[in-house]
Amino acid sequence: MNTELIEHIKEFLNKNDLDGLIINSTNEFLLEYNMLNQNARYYLTEFSGSTGDVLFTKDKIYLFVDTRYHEQADKEVNHDYIEVVKLPLNKSYFTALTEIIPSYFKLGINSKKTSKKFYDALLKNLQNKNSSIKLINTDIVLNFIGENNQINFNVFKVNEDITGESADKKFERIKEYAGEKFNILTTCLEDIAYLTNLRSYDFDYTSIFPAKAIIDEKEARIYSDCNLPFIGEYYKIKPLNDFENDLKEISNETLFIDENQLSIYDYKLINQNNKILPSRLNLLKTVKNENEINHLKECFKKSDEALKIIYEMINSDKIYSEYDYYEALVKSMKDNGAKSLSFKPIVASGTNSSIVHYTSSSKEKLVQDGDFLLVDFGGYYEGGYATDTTRTFIKGEPSEEQKKAYTAVVKAFFNAYYNKYKKKSSYYNIDKIARDTINKTLSEEYKFSHSTGHGVGISVHENPPRVSSSDAGKTKIIENTVFSIEPGVYKEGWGGIRLENTVYAAYEEDKIIMNSFSHFPFEIKLVDLSIMNDYEKYYYMKWQANSCLQ
Repeated sequence: MNTELIEHIKEFLNKNDLDGLIINSTNEFLLEYNMLNQNARYYLTEFSGSTGDVLFTKDKIYLFVDTRYHEQADKEVNHDYIEVVKLPLNKSYFTALTEIIPSYFKLGINSKKTSKKFYDALLKNLQNKNSSIKLINTDIVLNFIGENNQINFNVFKVNEDITGESADKKFERIKEYAGEKFNILTTCLEDIAYLTNLRSYDFDYTSIFPAKAIIDEKEARIYSDCNLPFIGEYYKIKPLNDFENDLKEISNETLFIDENQLSIYDYKLINQNNKILPSRLNLLKTVKNENEINHLKECFKKSDEALKIIYEMINSDKIYSEYDYYEALVKSMKDNGAKSLSFKPIVASGTNSSIVHYTSSSKEKLVQDGDFLLVDFGGYYEGGYATDTTRTFIKGEPSEEQKKAYTAVVKAFFNAYYNKYKKKSSYYNIDKIARDTINKTLSEEYKFSHSTGHGVGISVHENPPRVSSSDAGKTKIIENTVFSIEPGVYKEGWGGIRLENTVYAAYEEDKIIMNSFSHFPFEIKLVDLSIMNDYEKYYYMKWQANSCLQ
């Protein structure tokens, strides 16, 4: 634990008449998978999860983590200094944060790492408590650490055979949706990568590059310090430093923004005589065209091939460590064409498999007979689209308890996947079917502690869609959206099971059907057909017969 850093932050609070400070996990582009060497929260807490922010007060340091990270946070942080706030499934970080902050509290936040939407909601809540917010335009933690993490991005253009559209064609579609005269501001890196058909693999677990964009009816100005190739006739490349002045010069115009993706710092650059409207730019990349879907099919074939090494190793007589499996998987992914990883693979055995986002595969933890091995992995290939697949294996012979729990998760997947949804159905309906199946099969000690799925695209966690029980899931299923269906159950001290397939939705007459990109089989030894109904048995046999190992 870096006690000098803690004292430095306390001194900052005193000098600035603050009672507390938010320490963010993200970077200035509000990126989900921020590299740890650029992650202020990691330097303070040593918690390595992809999400989870900190409230630093003069008396306590609160680390907020969702259900995926409860066990991981407990294992990684020093509890003498850090209090882990474990958010239940349907409780947000915002709600928990505002419950902890008392009245008459002076809070500092990093304006470049906080979205406009979050800032507005937090300010309103705190004002009701006679509390206040002070905007800080620098990162106190990273300045103290003094790391120089400059990256030279190698940006390349994706072939139109993969993207299905040129960047100019995408610009023309924006004009059709936005009207005769408009300005669209975006700092969402996935949106910019999509619009430009440009990618880079230099930033861990993503295929984006740092940039901002202002789009009007005449051109799309891309602000970046990267060496970008020619994009299209409608695109103009400018230095990132020009962004602030160009944004300030837009006056008396209609400006479309996404308050979830735009920092409060960038928002305050906008001339307030502009008419501000919500942007729907992110919806363009949500619906995949035929070329993109065909490309993803090829990517997942390669991912299925990569996963075969785990199947071979766990069914051999040799005993391997978690780390051995991890190293073999990463090598197999690269051997099968992966240019980069879409996230750090999860390779968790035995009781570690109950840690939903376990990312510390151990050289000492040997996978013994009777152990689960949960493997969650994904990669990027030549097109810069992510893959995401999870399978749970067993070393040796399973117990009856393991078979019952695994079969419950298989049943949940089949019921959610093979259901014939109506065209008015929502992603929430998918989540409910999976969750209800598990609840009918297993007792409450087995926790289904995450949503059933998420969008997949340039980001491995693309939004929209969301396959969840939250309000975000209550939107209609749209044809050719790509998302995961990943039911799971976890029992601390025993283990966990997750089975994930990335799918796309297709219309068939008046129904919506799912099509899986992955065709990796389920674990035969762990399936108990006696607790499946005839419908589930039929689809289990069908899946296994068409799997990539047949």
